[in-house]
Amino acid sequence: MKVALVNPFWTYEDSIYFGCRQPHLPLELGYSKALLEADGHKVLMLDGQIQKLDNAALADRVAAFAPAMTVVSTAPTYLFWRCAPPELRVPAEFLNCLAGRGGRTVAVGPHGSATPAPTLRKLGVDVVVRGECEEIVAELARRDDWSAVPHT
Repeated sequence: MKVALVNPFWTYEDSIYFGCRQPHLPLELGYSKALLEADGHKVLMLDGQIQKLDNAALADRVAAFAPAMTVVSTAPTYLFWRCAPPELRVPAEFLNCLAGRGGRTVAVGPHGSATPAPTLRKLGVDVVVRGECEEIVAELARRDDWSAVPHT
């Protein structure tokens, strides 16, 4: 399976969040990539800050890769899981730009653990992961039926 892992392009204009302007790839995406590749999946990992790509450009790269599953982080870095941006503006912008071109969609990050139902509703993803995501993302890639995967 082809899987895209995306850290969106985080901006803090008009946000109540103080932000972290230094590039920090979310650790959970790196760990997920390692587990997915160990299972034989082809993985595209993108980071808006490090690669200097806005959310529209990230979405176009994902669409060109044509994954069966796209995973998007709801916080800019693992360091900010305890104090995540309260709004979901940035991941929602990426998903809106993606516009259904990335296969099934998965949100990972602190929002899914703290407020799974609102996160699912606000982002319109197929599934929200609750808790640590690495093993769950790998399990989602192994299955067609996601209804039995725990922590989703």
